[in-house]
Amino acid sequence: MKKGMKNAGSNWRIIFIILFVASMLFAIGMMYTSGSGIVDNGNVDLSNVDFNQNKLVALDGQWEFYWDRLLMPGDFNAKQPPQMDSLIKVPGTWDDRGAGTKVYPHRGVATYRLRLNYPSTLKDPALRIQNVTNAYKLYANGQLMAEVGKVSTKPSDFKDGEKLLILDLPKDTQELELIFQVANLDYARGGLRQGPVFGSKQVLERQKMTLLALQLFFIGSVFIVSIYYLLLFLLQTKNKTALLFSMLCFITALRSLIWGETPLMIFFPNVSYDVKMYINYLTGYNLMPIMILFVLSIYPLEYTKTTLGLVLLPTLFFDGMLLTPPGLMSSFTNYLYVLILLQMIYIMGVQIKAVLRKRDNAIIMFVAICVFVLASIEDILHYKGIGGINLSYMILYGNFAVIIAMSFVQARQQANTYKKLIMYNENLVEADTLKDKIMATEMSFLQAQIKPHFLYNALNAIANVCEKDGAKAGKLIIDLAIYLRGSLEFNHMDKMVTLEKELEFINTYFNIEQARFGQKIQLLKEIEIPLDDQIPVLILQPLVENAVRHGISKKQGGGRVRIRLMQLEEGIGIEVEDDGIGIEGEKLTRLLSEERKDQGVGLLNIHHRLLRLYGRGLDISSEVGRGTCVILVIPEGRKP
Repeated sequence: MKKGMKNAGSNWRIIFIILFVASMLFAIGMMYTSGSGIVDNGNVDLSNVDFNQNKLVALDGQWEFYWDRLLMPGDFNAKQPPQMDSLIKVPGTWDDRGAGTKVYPHRGVATYRLRLNYPSTLKDPALRIQNVTNAYKLYANGQLMAEVGKVSTKPSDFKDGEKLLILDLPKDTQELELIFQVANLDYARGGLRQGPVFGSKQVLERQKMTLLALQLFFIGSVFIVSIYYLLLFLLQTKNKTALLFSMLCFITALRSLIWGETPLMIFFPNVSYDVKMYINYLTGYNLMPIMILFVLSIYPLEYTKTTLGLVLLPTLFFDGMLLTPPGLMSSFTNYLYVLILLQMIYIMGVQIKAVLRKRDNAIIMFVAICVFVLASIEDILHYKGIGGINLSYMILYGNFAVIIAMSFVQARQQANTYKKLIMYNENLVEADTLKDKIMATEMSFLQAQIKPHFLYNALNAIANVCEKDGAKAGKLIIDLAIYLRGSLEFNHMDKMVTLEKELEFINTYFNIEQARFGQKIQLLKEIEIPLDDQIPVLILQPLVENAVRHGISKKQGGGRVRIRLMQLEEGIGIEVEDDGIGIEGEKLTRLLSEERKDQGVGLLNIHHRLLRLYGRGLDISSEVGRGTCVILVIPEGRKP
């Protein structure tokens, strides 16, 4: 029954991941599906819209487009009005293939035109304008309503600019002609990248204040969290997770200043457009890498350094681009998006692995990362003018969800640490009893090193080899002598040995076992730390022996034992994994319990030694038919 429950637990995690990823793909498809908008052939009729119900209308759709011309309102009243080049999709940029029937160069000037009707019940018509790149003029019924930056065909006269504006529109008629003159001479993309919003000025102003208040609350909250974890890191300098989370919160708060209601431009109206672009690229280049490093600091066993280096190395190139003008950086935006998408796939792969391996808080982190990825993808699609969803706040929502989830994970870890401290204090009362028990198990551990059946099997294997290969038999006898000496050559169980010596001991043992089983058993070693680092004596070899005896030797066709030694924040991480027959659920739960009656080189002895030395024992996971993994940590600077 317990075995079935364990398999059911693994299955529901897989089903959860499949369904969640499928939902993400469906959501991305919905984002990518382009909405038609309400503007058709440069015209929109809003005369039937009830603006008294706080209705606001985004003027999305097909606008009239005149390329390479800065047309005035009077030009459209001439006997021979200018001929339209094409219709173009708003929101979007004029170099997008999906924006219109033609694709135009990245840089240049253009005129957008729209004719609009609205009901007479609307007494305060207004227009909200945001994210027009990179300079523009707006005319309404022939009147110049706004000029942001300096529109010109000459680079010497051109000037970038950006402001979020809410403009009063003429009230003398219910028909409006809106003409945008747009110029982009510096950056890679130009046009109406966000559709203007039409409605009551009172409603637009109220919406702006509400959204601004929420955004400032979000920025302030995230910034306070950043300061808190920075102070936590300064008090616990080895806690790299706190530092990375502080950096993640700071970058999120900084990036939020230039999104949505753009608080940076409100509080610092004289800040140049280039400053905003530098903040945009600085945070855009580094947000995903910091997110990856933070997640990996929580799950250090779910990645390899080589793969991580390949994923993060290109970020250094983009960071180097920060030394160049913003216009040049914008030319590499598409390449940046490809890198970000690859990094998204990588971080989701790490999270899926963490969920399947039942790591702490893995499901919460997986959901948060998925929300963040969805928000980032929508942000990319919106930036490129693709899709029917047009929310410049999506990236804020995604970041907020991630930070809330990660704050919960951090708080949960601190709560668990506090519980462990309480348990530790309670265990101090039983320290004397535990010490006596460990001393007794140490003696049995010592006496059990030389097992009669092991000696019999080893000598029998050597005897068989003697008939075929005398030199090899001599080497095996030397290995057996080294093994026996290593089993007995210590004064007490607290002695420390180098990894090099412990691995040499393991090699002699494995050579003897291979004389019995041949190449059907294999030993793999992944060593990422210096071999002169020290660990308690006879910690590794018994784990390898258990993996051989109870794992791969009982598996038809044999198997492999993998030893991985790595450097973690808290010290040396050791992982011994085999792909043998595995351990049944009921037996696994009793493996480290006091109910065990068997003696010998047991995992329980090692578990007790580690508990006494470091307060932390073995972490064992296993799956029938898949193998067993034993993990332990030797804290840095903690010598017995």
